[in-house]
Amino acid sequence: MQFGAADPSTAVFYRFLVSALLMWGYCKIKNLPMRFNKKDHLVFLGQGFFMFFLNYQLTYWASQMAPSAIVALAFTMLIYFNMFGAKIFFKTQIESKVFWGAAVSVSGLGLMLSAELTTTDYNSSIIFGFLISFVATFSASAGNLISNAGRKRKLNIFTNNMWGMFYGSLFSLVYCLATFRSFSVQFSSTFVWSFVYLTVFGTVISFAAYLKLIDLLGPAKAALTSVLSPAIAFVVSALFENLTLTPYLILGVALCLVGNTIALTPKSWLRFHYK
Repeated sequence: MQFGAADPSTAVFYRFLVSALLMWGYCKIKNLPMRFNKKDHLVFLGQGFFMFFLNYQLTYWASQMAPSAIVALAFTMLIYFNMFGAKIFFKTQIESKVFWGAAVSVSGLGLMLSAELTTTDYNSSIIFGFLISFVATFSASAGNLISNAGRKRKLNIFTNNMWGMFYGSLFSLVYCLATFRSFSVQFSSTFVWSFVYLTVFGTVISFAAYLKLIDLLGPAKAALTSVLSPAIAFVVSALFENLTLTPYLILGVALCLVGNTIALTPKSWLRFHYK
């Protein structure tokens, strides 16, 4: 949606500004608290910078240099960043099955990466794109951990996201102005409907659901949802970019699903069924 119709960097600004306004309206209707102290706004500011600004700007930059499947592959590292970040900052215990599940999932992703590299010109641009994606993933993890800190401060998810997206859009605005980005948009019915879908479902609803998942499961387990994105990226490539489905790809997707199952299945259930 963003590419072609608008500059990718300014598209990030528009996306999160409109999303913040929509969430502001929801918070007003629900009469949710809107005033917060300075410490709370520091949480919103940090989440906005790492999750809604730096993460997205770097991801769009990387996507211009590397295939989407390679970019998605880098985001599987979110599992490890969140795990160790939660351990360091929140003293969260990491269950061994989470490690095993992540290891199986990453093994599957490794198989898919090897299959992708056999059909892709592996040049320096792709390597650089992968490295940028890696930094973007670290930024996303920082945003996840800051959001988790907000949950511990009893901050409402919707008002938290509203302020975070608002601050993130301001960071994007400053970046776009500083780098002389174009703010023009080529309007069309396709662009409008794509923007509405991406803003409402891909931002407002999905981030509320994901951060609620962090609240319920913790940053480590919530990050395991990211291992599905490379599988989806490869499927999309197969359908629309003529990517050949090889045994490596099929086995890799299967390993991703098995890894998720191992990591997310309660240990008590495993003991009951396998003792």
